[in-house]
Parts: sequence; structure tokens; C-alpha cells
Amino acid sequence: MEPAASPAAGPPAAGGAAVDDAVLLRALQEVVEGVMVLDAADWRVVHVNDAGAAVYGRRPAELLGRLLGEVFPQAVGSDFHRQLRRTRTHPGTVEWTGPVPGTHLHVHARAQRLDGLVLCAYRDVTREQVLERERDELTRSLRETVERTSRLLALSEALTATTTVADVARVVVDTARSVFGAAHAGLSVVDRERGVLRTPFLEELGPGAVERWEDLPLDGPGPGTAALREQRPRFEDGDALRARYPELAERWRVADVSYLAAVPLVAAGHGVGLLTLVWSRGRRLAVGHRTLLEASASYATQALQRALLLAEHAEVARTLQRAMLTAQLPQPDDLHVAARYLPARAGAQVGGDWYDAVVLPGGSTLLVIGDVTGHDVVAAAAMGQLRIALRALAVDREEVPCRLLERLEAVVASLGGEPILASCLVARVEQSAADRSAGRRVLRWSSAGHPPPLLVHRDGRVEVLRTEGDVLLGVQGPGARTDHRAALPTGSTLLLYTDGLVERRDSDLDAGVERLRTAAAALAAAGDGALGAALDELLVAAEPAGGDDVAVLAVRFGAQGVVTGAVTGAVTGAREGVAAAAYDRRS
Repeated sequence: MEPAASPAAGPPAAGGAAVDDAVLLRALQEVVEGVMVLDAADWRVVHVNDAGAAVYGRRPAELLGRLLGEVFPQAVGSDFHRQLRRTRTHPGTVEWTGPVPGTHLHVHARAQRLDGLVLCAYRDVTREQVLERERDELTRSLRETVERTSRLLALSEALTATTTVADVARVVVDTARSVFGAAHAGLSVVDRERGVLRTPFLEELGPGAVERWEDLPLDGPGPGTAALREQRPRFEDGDALRARYPELAERWRVADVSYLAAVPLVAAGHGVGLLTLVWSRGRRLAVGHRTLLEASASYATQALQRALLLAEHAEVARTLQRAMLTAQLPQPDDLHVAARYLPARAGAQVGGDWYDAVVLPGGSTLLVIGDVTGHDVVAAAAMGQLRIALRALAVDREEVPCRLLERLEAVVASLGGEPILASCLVARVEQSAADRSAGRRVLRWSSAGHPPPLLVHRDGRVEVLRTEGDVLLGVQGPGARTDHRAALPTGSTLLLYTDGLVERRDSDLDAGVERLRTAAAALAAAGDGALGAALDELLVAAEPAGGDDVAVLAVRFGAQGVVTGAVTGAVTGAREGVAAAAYDRRS
């Protein structure tokens, strides 16, 4: 350590400053802390007690009278040296904590200038430093654990609300960006039937990148498929990826991959999906974040399994619903028939609403719309029973609609088990020979507590065919029901629907029918071949509340042929007239 300029108090006596006070020296010797007295001019050791010398692994006699820089060369230029030099100009005590040069120890030191001397006292705080570091590490670890737990809890809550694979993917991708700082992310699903990793939601990676990542062969190269085969995460930097998979180098380039994490989603020993995160510009994933990512993947696995199971159940339900609804509606020469079924947005995608259209043996067309209470598999099963029973009754004999509903009520009463409660509207397009010659049709219908039909005229005027409706099926048992009649002008469109299209919690049924009446006016402008598309637009325009199933059935009454329909019309009209007259006499 270099000599310093002489202090203002003057240099010490030749041979170094002396301490003659024996009492003071004995007192310093007994101090537990290390004490060293240095010449302020050249840092020569004037006095050191046993504790002070022991810090350096020496005895006091080995240090007395020697320059500190000669005895401890490691001290030269160290922080210890810089702090000592501060005592030359600092009027008070200089205090610091730091390492002892040349040792593994840490000391807390206090030094002060006393005339030409510097008194330095220090104590070993190595153990305290270790404990402090351990405390800091525990605090940091606890903070990270709390933060990790909070993030996992937030992820779990967000995933709990998901019902589809796309929902799960969006939550996972958002987490990948906000928590892990990924530039891009994707959730893929194992499609074993097609042999690919299917990615239903992949954030835009750049021009052409999505197409390259969208469907990846399960047996193809890449860190994702390798992670699935090995059932362990893979963390790769961009250079390693390009070297290991040169055939995929273009994929890494367009996605700007600097670092990639591929985490397999494994359930019951089988890979069900893959979580892929991509970082750009040299970003890396810390070890702690890897643990968090793997924990997040386990939550994603559970949510993905649930979404896949729901999708499977929904597909089974849709298949069941399609099987129970009329697959192909009849299209008589002069009628154009279209229908739509819209399942409730929540639930099993299957319910008790149905529609039907049947060309009866006599040639007339029977139209049916109905709604069993509930929108679950139980309601769908009851709906299937009613639909089949009503079809069987309709083709068994020619009867007016009210009589069909009376007989259907008897069937319902005979089924036993849980009671079936349903609304239903049965309508028949009637035409006598005279009506056909004049181009007239008549609608005869009976309603068991069902919303009123709408008749959309060719000019767009919409007529609500309101009547005094009879009670629901299943309410009072077999009993007399009522028929109603209305003219059906050529070019008009009849619209039958279930209450899911018009009911809302915040308004009554009449208000819903009025909304539908306004939306239904657009059906008049739809061509015969576009009636189905017009129903799709109607379902949007009518804004159903979405809490119930919806079924709609529309029939356009076109112009009739003059020659081919004459005989059929006469026969049909005669049969319908006989049936109607017989019932009218009975009632």
C-alpha cells in the first residue's frame, strides 16, 4: 500500500509512532473484536491484538512494525484499502462491511483517524452474511412461490370457465405471453385418426408461418413431436433447432425462433396435446419459469381433456338429434319446405324441439312443430317418442289436426313413467277440387299451447295467426281440442317455430312474437331455392336469447300446375273434405 502525504498533525516519530500507555494496550488486547492501529502515513502496523491478527491467520508479533501492503498484498487496491484511505479526509468514523482481502471472511469494520494514527476495529460477520444470504434466498423463493401459486390459480380459474378446445387454447396462449414473455404460442391437439398435431388456435407468426405449423405429422421431425414421443418437455435454442432439423429451417426462420419450449400434454400415459412457446431476440426461459410452465401445462391438460370430452359428447348429441329430426324434408311439386334446428348455446347440444313434414297417403302435406319441456337428453328421448307416435297416427288414417292431437294425448297418457309435458302445433295444407281450380289453399291447424304461426304474404306483410290455444300435451289428459283455418295465398310463406326463438326473460311472449314478425318480413324476398338461407338470416335477425333450443319450419306455397295436379287435387280434396266434414259433425 502506497505511502501517503504527511497529515496535518505531522509525521510520527522515527521508527513509527509509539503507544506507551500500557493500560490502553492491555485493554485493546482483551477486546473480543479485532483491533489494529496503523500509521496513517504509510499504513505500517503499530499495534494489533490477538483477535485482529487471527483474522489473517497470524500472530501479533508477525505483523507489528510491518507495512500492511507487505503483509497482505491482496489488500492493495481492494475496497478495504479504499475505506482506510477515506479516514485521511473524513472527520468522523468510516464504517463498512465487506470481505477481508485474501480470506474467505467478511467483517464489519469501523476506522477513525486519531492524529497520525488510524484506529481500525472489526468483527467477523461471515456467519451473519451467510444467514442473511440464506434469508434473502428464502424470501426470494417464498416470493416466487407465492407469485407462481397466484399465477397458477389465475390460470386454473380462467381454464375452469372454458368449454371448447379453442377456449382452452386462447387462455393458454394469453398466459404464455403475459407470464412467460413468449413472442408466440400455440396449443395443438393430437388427432390420431388423421395422424397429425392439429392446432385449432395459433397466433399469427408471420406470413406463411401458420400454414407451416397448423397440422404437423405425428411421426414427423421436430421438437414438438419428439417431446410427445418422449413425454418430456424440450427446450431448444434456434441454432440447435436449425442444426438438428435442417429440413425445418424455413419454419424456424419465418417464425423468428430464437428459443423454443415444447411441453407435451400427457394424460393417463397418452399424449393428448402439445404446448409450444416461441421467443425471439435471444430470450431464454429461466429454470424457475420452466417449473411454472410445466405446472401450467398440467392445468392445460385437464382443461383440454374436459373440452375434448365435451366436444365428443356434443357430437354424439348432435348425431342423436339429427337422427331424431327429419333428415330430408319432402318437397311436393308446389310447396317448398325448409327447416332449421338451433341448439341451446349451453348444455349437451340436444333437446326436445322438433319439426316434421309428412306427405300423407292421400297426398296432403302435414306440418308439425313441437317442444318438449327441457333441453337435455331426457327431453330429446321424449321428443323422439312423440314424433314417432304422431307420424304413425298421421299415416294410419286421414284425420284433421285436432283429432291427431287428441289421439297423441292418449298415447302420451299410456306411456307411463315420468310425465311428458310438451307444446305442439299440427297443421295440414288442405285443398278441395274447387280450391285447386281457383288456386286456393287452406291451412287447418290445431295448437297444444304452441306459439302462433306466422303467414308472410308475397308483399312482405306478416300476419300473426292468433287463436285461442288449447292446453299443452300432458296437462289434462285426453280431451276435445280445436281446429283453426286460414287461407294460404299463392306466393305466401308459412312460418312455424318454437318458443326459444321468441322468449326472453326481460320481455313477454307477445313482444317476442312481434320481434319475429318484423324479422320474418324478409322471407318474402327470398326465392324458393333460397328459403333455407333466409331462415339462417332470420335466426340471426330475430336474436334468440340462447337459453333454449330453437326449431323453425317454413313452407312456401308456389303456383300449382294446371294439368298434373288436377286429378291429385280432386282426390286429395275429396278425402280431406270427407275427413273434415266427419269430424265437424262429430264435434
